[in-house]
Amino acid sequence: MIDNLKKSFKETTIIVLPICIIVTIISSIFNLDKSVITSFMISSIFLIIGISLFTFGADLSMMMIGEKLGSSLIKSKKIGIILGVILLIGIMITVAEPDLRVLAEQIPSIPTTTLILTISLGVGIMLTIAAIKILFKLSLRTILIISYTLVFALLAFVPSSFIPIAFDSSGVTTGPISVPFILALGIGLTAFRTDSNTKNDTFGLIGLCAVGPKIMVLILGMLYQGTNTYDTSIYNNNLPLLLQYTEKFLECIKSVSISLSPIIGLFIVFNIIKKDAFSKKQIKKIIIGLIATFLGLCLFLTGVDVGFMKTGFLLGQEFINNNLTKYIIPFISVIGFLVVFAEPAVKILTNEVEKITEGSITSNIMRITISIGVIIALLLALLRVIYQIPIFWFLVVAYALAMLLTFLSPKMFTAIAFDTGGSVCGPLTATFILPFIIGVCLASNSNIMLDAFGLIAFIATSPLIMVQLLGIIFKIKTKQEINKKIDETIINYDWRTTL
Repeated sequence: MIDNLKKSFKETTIIVLPICIIVTIISSIFNLDKSVITSFMISSIFLIIGISLFTFGADLSMMMIGEKLGSSLIKSKKIGIILGVILLIGIMITVAEPDLRVLAEQIPSIPTTTLILTISLGVGIMLTIAAIKILFKLSLRTILIISYTLVFALLAFVPSSFIPIAFDSSGVTTGPISVPFILALGIGLTAFRTDSNTKNDTFGLIGLCAVGPKIMVLILGMLYQGTNTYDTSIYNNNLPLLLQYTEKFLECIKSVSISLSPIIGLFIVFNIIKKDAFSKKQIKKIIIGLIATFLGLCLFLTGVDVGFMKTGFLLGQEFINNNLTKYIIPFISVIGFLVVFAEPAVKILTNEVEKITEGSITSNIMRITISIGVIIALLLALLRVIYQIPIFWFLVVAYALAMLLTFLSPKMFTAIAFDTGGSVCGPLTATFILPFIIGVCLASNSNIMLDAFGLIAFIATSPLIMVQLLGIIFKIKTKQEINKKIDETIINYDWRTTL
């Protein structure tokens, strides 16, 4: 276990350190307050330790719990119980997502608890539908087309300010807690299948879960009036640094405790009911993993909330105030590329893809593909801010292209693509890139609610296209290799043996 922790720490340092160095240098050039630069550097350390502990802990605990739970549910062969438990799990793990509360607290037109429960119900319903898909071998493509047709039909009935919120909500619900759990649940549900589509059906659950919040928030939007105002006071914490970190860490202990308690409770109840589900060695690993996950999330969230949000917000303003708009694109492109490599949920997903495909699709190829898509998404988001183009038109084109590619890309890549779209927007995206765009909007006198929000939606959409394009390339390459082997067999065949 120690070796795995060391490996996780080394990989995280290599990934996160370039972001920290680049941002620190740019902050110094803009002569940001020394306390801001200091807090960012301290937060960078919190970030590296936090991601390392979280990744290590999630591998030990949540993946094992989810996989065992999924396989045990299938053994029961009672459809009603299976679907009821999965609905409950979907709601519980979504309520557990820290990013969801962060987003909900920034939306003044809807009570925080109402929004969280609505989104959680959406995830629970779609996770149940995903389980039905696996159990009855339904087509992922068909379910996606029906779901997104409903999403775009609902857009005509809600205020324009609800559209970015609805699409952003799906990006923050499938984050560092739910992604490993849902992935493992899918593996458990397909464990007893031996048909050729088993690997394809292992993925796709996260992608389907990401549709639920969109539908539910849009339905909620029919009941509430939207607002175009945004409160930027959250970036104006001028308390001494030690007090800022202490207060935020204590807040994170409370929020992460609430977040993880449903999963811990589920593990305890499951272990009592199924006494032989885990060995003593596995229970020990799960407990160590949950502790590491808890500490990792506390450190991670403290770091990004204290140092990263404020720094991102101020840098966005400084680029505009210093008439350096042309440098925003290369800066945000580099940051976007590196952020994908740093996101815990993306790391877990891409590692699982490499395992399931037995190395055919490596983790690094996946992350590079996703990173390129994120860069394109960020550039489009900046164009939207500068030219104030309604988000509706971007989303229509992006999802129409994504749906078209489902007919051309291999089924596994389609499932992986929609899973990646649901997991690419984690805490780092929401607490550095979004504040950066908000800062750009504020300095450009753009409407934050209409132009800055929706950024997460842009980022979440990009893998739907890029990963499916990777699938088409993979498909062509595989066919070429098969044809080459056939040609070599024909050339080398000794025809005299047949004469």
